[in-house]
Amino acid sequence: MDEFVKTALQSNFYIEKLRTIDLEDWKHIPYTTKKELRETEPYSLIGVPFKKIATYHETSGTSGKPTPSWYSHKDTEMEASVITKSRLKLQPNDILLNRFPFALAIPSFILYWACQKTKATHIAASKATMVTPHLRVIELLLRTNATILAVLPSEAEILAEVAKQNGISLPTTGLRALFVAGEVLSPNRKKYLERLWGVPVIGFFGSTETGGLFVHCPEGHYHLEHPKALVECLDDNGDPQNTGQTGNCVISTAREGMPLLRYANEDLIQIEDGAACLCGKTESFLTHLGRKDDQVSIQGKNFTMYDLQEAVYSLLVVPFLWKMHVYDDHLLFEYQINDTFVEEYMNSTFEKFLSSKLGVPVKAACNELMDKQSLTTKPAYAKYQYLEKHLKEAILV
Repeated sequence: MDEFVKTALQSNFYIEKLRTIDLEDWKHIPYTTKKELRETEPYSLIGVPFKKIATYHETSGTSGKPTPSWYSHKDTEMEASVITKSRLKLQPNDILLNRFPFALAIPSFILYWACQKTKATHIAASKATMVTPHLRVIELLLRTNATILAVLPSEAEILAEVAKQNGISLPTTGLRALFVAGEVLSPNRKKYLERLWGVPVIGFFGSTETGGLFVHCPEGHYHLEHPKALVECLDDNGDPQNTGQTGNCVISTAREGMPLLRYANEDLIQIEDGAACLCGKTESFLTHLGRKDDQVSIQGKNFTMYDLQEAVYSLLVVPFLWKMHVYDDHLLFEYQINDTFVEEYMNSTFEKFLSSKLGVPVKAACNELMDKQSLTTKPAYAKYQYLEKHLKEAILV
């Protein structure tokens, strides 16, 4: 614990925040919140002399004001090592096609740094640009025989559909892995992507604020093995949850560019005993359940994004795109399938299966969520949203 406190106190933000706090009592060190990071002066977060700073990044800001994040030159080495020491096993003969956006977020840069360190070939094919629409990414895979595709899970599903529409078989020649990050990746979703692409799917957990932290082991688990990161799973009162219980994710990082102390990232997680994993690692592992704001409560039952994904990706026919609408007394599963299925039959099948799987009423509707032609003419600029809430506002008495 001492290393995290000592590193945090190198920044003016934490010097001020912790001025009256007993730092010997870890439990009573207050959380760092997203709101604090958004509202503070960005330079106060830096933990080293400015001449040591290499890059500046921000979150997307889709949920409000973006959160700043600074990385030192030493941090970039550490970020790259998370990848180079992982089961991805980057080699000089690898060609990594990087589909993560280069506009401010961190994952694309981490992968570039890792390629530089291992002398692997790097192709920048950012999703947030008109230069590389979906079809061009497929063409790049074909032209270059890329060995790794780094991509959002939703983008991987869209690209697979583009390949299908154009009669292109997957995997493309040379492709050996998908490296995915930025969204919840439940086991059933991971298996679905592996069926679509015919190669292993490797998950990457972290954020722009924390940096990259953990990469999937061969069993698909995020072992808590980062030497400069501490993850806590806490209930709403701040008490540690038992193994396998759902709790709030609180992360501390001793990253010198921008240290974080007990950062409550508003995600839900579980921490499991590492002995339960067959990969041979002994560290506990983290299961990422999704954002707390995305938790759904209906008829006395709670569902995380992880739960919804496990249900949807266990369908015999998984739609090309889907979105779950949340109402007070039911869920509406809106979906798009670009094949010649009978809509009424599919609606009935989905309704019965998902209602049984989730234990609450689920209705289904087939609609065009994304113009098929747009997949080959222009890129989508943001992550696809799988959840939309339509709840009545609480009436105050």
